[in-house]
Amino acid sequence: MSDDVLSKYAAEELLALQNAAVAIANNDLKIAWYNKSFKNYFGAGRIKGISITNLFSISETNILSNTKSKRPFVHPLTDSNSNVIITPIFKKTKKNPLIGYSIELVQLRQSETGLNVDLKLVEQNIAFLNELEKLFVILVKENSLEHISEQIISKCVEITKSNFGLIVYQDEGEKYEFQFHNTNKFIKDEKEAEKAIQPDFSFINKWLLLNKKSLLALNHQNNIGFNLTEILNCESLIISPCFFEDQLLATIMVGKSKGTYSAFDINIVEQLSALLSFAISNIRTRELNTALESHLLQAQKLETIGKLSSGMAHDFSNLLSSIFGSLNLLRKKIPETDDTKRLIDNIESCSIRARDLTKGLLSYGKSTPKRKELVKPNLLANEISKVVTQTFPGTIKYIEHVDENLHNILGNSTEVYQVLLNLCVNAKEATGGEGTITLSANNISIDKKNIINHPLLTVGNYVLFTVKDDGSGIEEKDLQKIFDPYFSTKEKETVSGLGLYVSYGIIKAHKGMIEVTSKLGTGTQFDVYIPAFEPQKEKQPSSPDKIILLADDEEMLSDLLAELLEANDYNVIKVSSGKEALRVLTEEIKVDLLIIDYNMPEMNGLETIENIRKLNLDVPVILSSGITDFSTDEIMDKYEINNCVQKPYVFETMLETIQTVI
Repeated sequence: MSDDVLSKYAAEELLALQNAAVAIANNDLKIAWYNKSFKNYFGAGRIKGISITNLFSISETNILSNTKSKRPFVHPLTDSNSNVIITPIFKKTKKNPLIGYSIELVQLRQSETGLNVDLKLVEQNIAFLNELEKLFVILVKENSLEHISEQIISKCVEITKSNFGLIVYQDEGEKYEFQFHNTNKFIKDEKEAEKAIQPDFSFINKWLLLNKKSLLALNHQNNIGFNLTEILNCESLIISPCFFEDQLLATIMVGKSKGTYSAFDINIVEQLSALLSFAISNIRTRELNTALESHLLQAQKLETIGKLSSGMAHDFSNLLSSIFGSLNLLRKKIPETDDTKRLIDNIESCSIRARDLTKGLLSYGKSTPKRKELVKPNLLANEISKVVTQTFPGTIKYIEHVDENLHNILGNSTEVYQVLLNLCVNAKEATGGEGTITLSANNISIDKKNIINHPLLTVGNYVLFTVKDDGSGIEEKDLQKIFDPYFSTKEKETVSGLGLYVSYGIIKAHKGMIEVTSKLGTGTQFDVYIPAFEPQKEKQPSSPDKIILLADDEEMLSDLLAELLEANDYNVIKVSSGKEALRVLTEEIKVDLLIIDYNMPEMNGLETIENIRKLNLDVPVILSSGITDFSTDEIMDKYEINNCVQKPYVFETMLETIQTVI
């Protein structure tokens, strides 16, 4: 039918020489013809056969609704300050059938927008600069990241006239923290929204890390951020990354229920994102410097005390040896009466207690060599849990969160057991016999990215034990003293004060670290890091690099997937159509896997696979689609498809699928 349109309206003769950017589309919305001005607007790349819904990010529903009413459809292109006008063309017969669409790009000139628009932009910029100045003042004075973030996200919402705002903080291991600005309750259930956002946000995160720019997500089927707009019930969404020295610290999102955003709006959010990234880094650096200074002072103090106590302990040991020897002689020489026996027994029991305390001082100051063995933390945690559940009162609620397959550690199991049990006993006493104690254990990796948060540890794998209680907490002034010998917040008559002091020495001897955080009236948490045992692994011969042919006409998604695959040591050949895929395969290039998108121009994914099979090539195929699920036995068998992946796909899922196929 497009040929009818071209001949009927003499498009090539009448429109080719016009300065206006003009094109004609078939009644299935695909570009059939365009003039030079239209081509210049889009630059290099194929246009013919591309759907105008993809070309301009327009909903097909909006076009078709205007088609029924036989009216032109106007869609603003904010990035280029122009409008696209799509006019349905009908054949002049009784039934008036639709035979195509005319498309015209109209640049908004100064005379059309008027001087008022320029004045308005100037006013907006001045207002924004005033707000920016206020935010800088807050940034200098304020130490609370939550307060600064709230100020920034509220300005984003206010200036862009959005319905809501959201900050997603990036944590280690793709853990996210959410901060909503939702004063009008546009998002009904924030907790449910968080759960729904997380799976899609991993893919968006990878896009942001790769492109390092903002993403304008629209509620269109083929748009990258389509799922997020659906979840948040909005028509458009600005997703702006907060980078600081190439590290993604957070992401700002603002959304509108109706309409889209201008280039000015996106620019404002990007500037405020840069400000937030600076604020996060600045506050974290302040906190880290304070914590590091505290750790170093504590380490120096304890090292000095350890050296002094070690020397004292040796002297005490010599004195105690004399006392025990003398007691032995006294028992033999003095007639045994009730009074003398009671006195000698008392001297002996006090001496035994002094000997135990001296052993603690020796093990801290300079621990004697002890046999190291392979310790399995899962078994250790189970033993602690048994003791706690059997001996602690029923009024204490005990919770255990221990990951499976914890790394093995090399050390003394008795000593590590002693430390963990001591922490649990302290937690019991802090709760007053009524409260909750949580023991958790998990693997943690310290690398160049997160070592700034653990400056006293070295790069490598660790097992992290955490004992947490909801007891009375520790006053801030006492936090720096709790590892000192003989310091205790308990009754002096009931404790020696060497528990945490000795625990610190044991963990130090295991080349680990113990940290404490506490808030008065809320509770206390002890984190114990112990290095994982990692035996030397023999180097396995590497398998030859695999070549993957990726056929997808969506350039942005194709580039992203190719980049991610190449980062995992795959070689990638990118093509944008089925015909190009066939040409590559007939040029004697041996390909190990084909990833083919269904929705491609001229020849769809299934037609492409059908033609490939005619070449008698025994190569595995993964079919991707964002519209239809083709994973039925009938289609899989007919076209010899090895697997199907639905868009938008999570990269880890795609990688797992690839690994199962080749």
